[in-house]
Amino acid sequence: MPNLRSVAPWMICIIATVLLGSGCESMPAWDKEMMSGSHRVEKRVSQADRYRTRFLTERDPKALDWILTHRLQSGMSRASVEKELGEEGEYQEASKWLKATGGSFRTTDDAYRWGPDASGRSVYLMFRGDVLVNFHPEDFELN
Repeated sequence: MPNLRSVAPWMICIIATVLLGSGCESMPAWDKEMMSGSHRVEKRVSQADRYRTRFLTERDPKALDWILTHRLQSGMSRASVEKELGEEGEYQEASKWLKATGGSFRTTDDAYRWGPDASGRSVYLMFRGDVLVNFHPEDFELN
C-alpha cells in the first residue's frame, strides 16, 4: 500500500493534464468568436479616436458633428463630454443670452463652449448639476 500512496498524486497530475489538454481543440473557435466581438468594440473606439483627433488637430467641423451625433447624449457628465470631445469646455460666465434663445433651460444651468472649429463655429452645451441637459444629437446629423 505505501507504494500506491506515492503513485496516486502523480496519477492525478497526469490525468488532470490529459483532461485539460484534450479541450484545447475547441479553444480556437471560442477564442475567435470572442475576439471578433471585442474587435468590433475596438473598431468603434478607434473610429471615435480618429474623429476626436481630427477635431483636435484640424478643428474639422465634420469631425465635431460626428462626435456630437454619435458619442454624446443627454444625461452624460461634463467629464464624460470633455473626454469624448478631447478637451475641456470653456465655462460661459455670461450665458443669459443662451438660455433666452430657446430650449428648456433654467437660469441656474451652466453653459460651456467648445470650439471654434475650422469654420468658426462654436458649440454651446448646457449642464445642470454637471449633467448634460436638453441635448439632441439629431441637431448635428450630417447631410
